[in-house]
Order: sequence, then structure tokens, then C-alpha cells
Amino acid sequence: MSFRRGIRNKSFLEALEALTQQNSWWRDVLADSSLIIGIRDEYLNVYWQGQSIFKVSFKAGTVTASTHQKYLLNPGIKGQVSLIGGSFDLSKAAETMLTRDYEGVTTLERLKKAAALYSGREKEGVHEIAISNPTVVDVEIAINAGAVTDVLRKLPRMDVASFEKADTGVDLVFWEAKTFSNPELETGEVVKQVKEYRTVIAAHHADIAESYSCVAKNLLDIEKWSNGSRPIAETTRDVAAGATINVTGTTIGLLVYDFTADQRDREDKDGNTLRKKLEKLFEQNELGINRFRFKGTAKGLAL
Repeated sequence: MSFRRGIRNKSFLEALEALTQQNSWWRDVLADSSLIIGIRDEYLNVYWQGQSIFKVSFKAGTVTASTHQKYLLNPGIKGQVSLIGGSFDLSKAAETMLTRDYEGVTTLERLKKAAALYSGREKEGVHEIAISNPTVVDVEIAINAGAVTDVLRKLPRMDVASFEKADTGVDLVFWEAKTFSNPELETGEVVKQVKEYRTVIAAHHADIAESYSCVAKNLLDIEKWSNGSRPIAETTRDVAAGATINVTGTTIGLLVYDFTADQRDREDKDGNTLRKKLEKLFEQNELGINRFRFKGTAKGLAL
């Protein structure tokens, strides 16, 4: 399969469930609804503001977790380190500058603070949108486009995927997220991106539908394991129960946030606001604007 999502290994799922019964990092992750669990191909990513603070796999019959070493730098460390000759004297700092042991939710919070240093306004916004919309089923969705013609980026990455009730089954909607100041909005580059997404989705629609059917079942399990901390939307339950997933290149939305009222209402020399300009571009390229979402802040932005 060119696109694959979901945990199908029953032993992995059973091991994750067993881990929820223990005093473990996994139970802490499940209880922290501000973290996003991204379901990949037989592994998980645990995200904080676009940064994966845990990669969760199943190796040799055991659930394993890893994190990037940069997130282990203690963000609360204080004090000066002397530069002696050509070397920094780390003798006193060595014991406090790194997170060495997992000690419950305090360690989890420290990892989040460290990861936030590598984020940005766009990723922060995507995170806020994802955790406040229970219809969201995935973030950071990369699709291999190596075998697809007319696509320049060979690993296009969409920001958010959500389920949406439809007349027949459930629509899988992909969303491109931008802060208002992103130059790709002003130049119209976002139109090219959405066109590429359409092409790639059309090429892999069957694999995508099968994958998110499995993801829905996994999310149902995660809801159960979390004891109510991670509720899922009714659409996700429908898909987990066998509802048809509609995957088409037309179900792509645009999220724009992080702007003031003055920025929103500012007109160019032709009398167009940025939103009007984008609406015209999307309509000219037959992309549709029914899934445009503009809001000053990402908080409370509904899909």
C-alpha cells in the first residue's frame, strides 16, 4: 500500500491496553487530553504543538517508546556555565541539564515545555484546533507522491484530517492550515498546494479509506482505555462500526487564523481583502470555498 495508517497487530493493541492498567507513561499520555495521539503504520506519535515527544512502537513483544534527545534538555535549567579556555565546564550542570528518568506527569510537562521551544505559531494553531474538535482523526498527514505525476513535492503533508457526516456515510476531510501572515496565502501558492493534495488523494483514495477505517477502530479503543479523557465524535464511531468513508480530492478545507480585525479588513489596490482574493483564486481553479475557515485565533475554530 502506498498509504497506510492503523494498528492492526492485535498483540500490540493488547499490550497497550495492559499498559493502561499500570502506573506508566502511557497512562499519563492517555489522561492528558492536551496531547494528540497520531496513529501511523503500526506505531504511534504523541504530539505536542507539532512535535512528536514520543514514538510508540511494538518490538519483540514489548511496547517501546522513544523521544528526540533535544526534548530531554531541561527547559527550566538556570545558571551560568563557565567557558574555560576552549571548553565549557559542565561539571556542575551535567546532573540537572538533562531529563534522565521518567517520573510521572511532571516529566511529561517538562517534555512538553521543551518541545514547545521548537514549535511555531502555525503548529500551535493546528494543535489548538485538533484538540478542540473531536471530529479530528489525524494530524501531520504525509502521503507519498513519488509515483504521482504533476506533483512537485514528493511527500506532501496536510495538517489535519477530520470526519464529517454526509448523506451517504462519512466524508474524510483534509485541512490545510495557515497563519494569516503566511506568504503562501498572499502569493496564491496555497492554491498549488491544494491542487497537489487533490491529485495525490485521488491516486490513493482506496488506501486512504481503508487506513482511516482502521484508525477509527483504534481511536475507539483509545477512548475506552482513557476512561473518558479522550472522547471521540459520533462520526468516528460510525466509521468504526463500518460506515462508508468517502474520500475525494474535493474534500479539502483551508484554515486561516492568527490575525487582527485590521488585518482581516485591509484591502489591496483592487479593493480585495485577503479572504476575497483567496475566494476568487479558489473559485477560478474550481477548488470551492465551502470549507474556508477564517478566525482571528485558532482557539475555538470549529471545523
